[in-house]
Amino acid sequence: MPISFSHLSFSWPDATHCLRDVSGVFNARVTGITGENGSGKSTLIKILIGELEPSSGTVIRPDRVGYLPQDLGIAAERSIADVFGATAILHAIESIEAGDPRPEHFDMVGNRWDEAERLRKHLHEAGLSSLAADESALSRRLDSLSGGEAVRVALAAVLAENPEVIVLDEPTNNLDGDAKESFYHFLENTKNQVIVVSHDRAVLRRVEETAELYQGKLRFFEGNLDYYEAAVRSEQDSAARALRDAKSVVRRELKEQQSMETRLARDARRGAKFSREKRKPPIAMGNDKNRSEHSSAKRRQECKGKVAAAQAVTDSAAARIRDIEGVYIELPETFVANGTRIAEFEAVGRREIVAGPERVRIAGPNGCGKTTLMNAIFASSPRAGYVRQRIDLPNEATVMAVVGGTPQRTRDQLARLCFQNDKVFAKIGTLSGGERFRVELARAILREPAPTLLLLDEPTNNLDMLTVEWLASALDAYRGAIIIVSHDEEFCARIGVTRTIELS
Repeated sequence: MPISFSHLSFSWPDATHCLRDVSGVFNARVTGITGENGSGKSTLIKILIGELEPSSGTVIRPDRVGYLPQDLGIAAERSIADVFGATAILHAIESIEAGDPRPEHFDMVGNRWDEAERLRKHLHEAGLSSLAADESALSRRLDSLSGGEAVRVALAAVLAENPEVIVLDEPTNNLDGDAKESFYHFLENTKNQVIVVSHDRAVLRRVEETAELYQGKLRFFEGNLDYYEAAVRSEQDSAARALRDAKSVVRRELKEQQSMETRLARDARRGAKFSREKRKPPIAMGNDKNRSEHSSAKRRQECKGKVAAAQAVTDSAAARIRDIEGVYIELPETFVANGTRIAEFEAVGRREIVAGPERVRIAGPNGCGKTTLMNAIFASSPRAGYVRQRIDLPNEATVMAVVGGTPQRTRDQLARLCFQNDKVFAKIGTLSGGERFRVELARAILREPAPTLLLLDEPTNNLDMLTVEWLASALDAYRGAIIIVSHDEEFCARIGVTRTIELS
């Protein structure tokens, strides 16, 4: 049974509208949901799986729905066994084996005496052979794993429940190249119905149906990312032509209105002259004046109506044109001369030096220590700004409080990052993954003194495609040094990475 929903609406406690009367059915085998950061994609799927209650509307879902959340960092203290929902069973087995024969332990275990082996099998199938072979792995916390390993553990746990529908929120975040290829293979071959929220173009090119969340409305397109983008371009071209035509009609009607007023003024002057010269009897002149005034009023009303109708068509056409300005990221005007030592660190047994405005990429498979190395570089670099992979911000704090700095300067910069007006006082816990990234970026670039080194750990995770474009342009223009961890080859090329340090 597919997930269907009818007349869904959702507003946050501050009355901000997120969804407006949304209805639909996910019929395709794989549906991709796309939309700008903060458009409500994660909110929508939390409503679909029953984690959030809509303000109004209904959802019909099957009994077994698997869900992989976007922000696994929220549950970082959970163990691998917790993620699989097996901690209580494993604890009961350990208690029985230790000589505790209480009935409740046997009731908990049931017929699942091979639970540990079952979980290791799922880990192995997820490409986590080293974890599967580790006897103590099931008790390891998620925050002891790399970002990619944590995602693969969570996905393995979802698949272990054999769900009828799988709902995935940004599943390729933090995955290395091999892990991404495994996930793409899964998407192409799974018999499960999958609903996936993603900004990963490779993922969205593998879906059969695309659903776009835009300005609180959800629209379905029967095709993948390429079909969806072509359809939107066609719509925008049509809307632009309609707007040009409508503006032309408005100009024509306004010109006609001006010409009519000129004619009416001329007729009025002629009538006044006739009256002064008494060319007709007074009663006839009065009748002519009344008829003229009535005719003039009627013509003015008709002309005013035509202008208003033309303007309404123009407004309707303009409303179909999308606002694509998006985020404007302005990095500090830092200048680092060639040869200036910015950072020194040990990597794979060698002493590495970053000098001048270099762009250095740290690469390697999930779990090889990339984030650990980035943390060490940051600790030894007093003028570095750091955007972490796992963004850990206090949920109850406001955007302004977290970013800090001079209030007016901070507000100006946050406005360029799409935190305008009262949005700067939004609590971190209400923000999307992409919005949380922009807060972390603001913290990194607005520090004093301005950073001469930017450390970026998987910066394109959670970002919509337009924001990725803006970020790439801003980093390309930045005159300081950059050390980046990223599995996005295209993005690294865009920002001009000059060398790569490969960790084994």
